[in-house]
Amino acid sequence: MGPTVRLYYDTVVAIALMAVFAIVCGFVAAVITGGSPPNFTIAGIAFLLAGAVWFFRLWRNSQASGHPPA
Repeated sequence: MGPTVRLYYDTVVAIALMAVFAIVCGFVAAVITGGSPPNFTIAGIAFLLAGAVWFFRLWRNSQASGHPPA
């Protein structure tokens, strides 16, 4: 049960980091564009891009290497 709880904990932390990243991007977009409606779109795109990058990194790290175990 320990590894399962750790997986859920890591997932919650990753989602929280993605949400903070998206909110910060939304605020930056609001400063740049003057508070126009595309801010939510920009924040959503940042959220999805961060998730895609972290998913790719997880996928790359979980691949078994081509070398046999020592």
